[in-house]
Amino acid sequence: MITHIVLDMGGVLVQLEWAERISSLLGRSVPIDELHHLWINAQSTVDFESGRTDFDEFAIAFIEEFGLSVAPEKVQQEFLEFVQAPMAHCNEVLALLKQNYHLSLLSNTNPAHYERLRDRYDFFRYFDSLFLSYKLGKMKPDAAIFQYVLAELETASETVAFFDDGARNVETACQLGIQGYQVTSPNDVMTVVKSWNTAQDEQSLLIEKS
Repeated sequence: MITHIVLDMGGVLVQLEWAERISSLLGRSVPIDELHHLWINAQSTVDFESGRTDFDEFAIAFIEEFGLSVAPEKVQQEFLEFVQAPMAHCNEVLALLKQNYHLSLLSNTNPAHYERLRDRYDFFRYFDSLFLSYKLGKMKPDAAIFQYVLAELETASETVAFFDDGARNVETACQLGIQGYQVTSPNDVMTVVKSWNTAQDEQSLLIEKS
């Protein structure tokens, strides 16, 4: 039985202009699958989202790593614009889920993006727990971050449902016994959760008929 829901942030709850901004900085079109791979393998972003560098250090390291001829301020400006507003029905879905589940946020993020969203929007208030990569020193899809979450929540993996837009993150969660779902909006999350109730209702009907 699912008692805990763990949600990714960017691409699930919050709109991203990830592909557009990175493509602009790198001077080439970068498909979304390549973006996910780049983001968790580029040393500059890994260090920043693992809390090992600050925003200024990140910008300089990013320029050096990708051989860019832009000012650090340009990198920071584009980077901040990666995260946009919460998606449609974000707060409504979180409010509904909170009525029946312990809600956690598990995000590969950094202080620049987190503080920007925290200061502009109020969706963080729905979460019982925040697991932010830059504070934990770990990033998805590393199994260690999921194991940390399970330990902190003091619950078994089979009681947890995890929602993320990244296939590799979902795969790692599933390997640990967590129910993982690849989704791209709050409405997608709600559709999955409603399907649990439908399945339970159908099972109850079968038991009654037997």
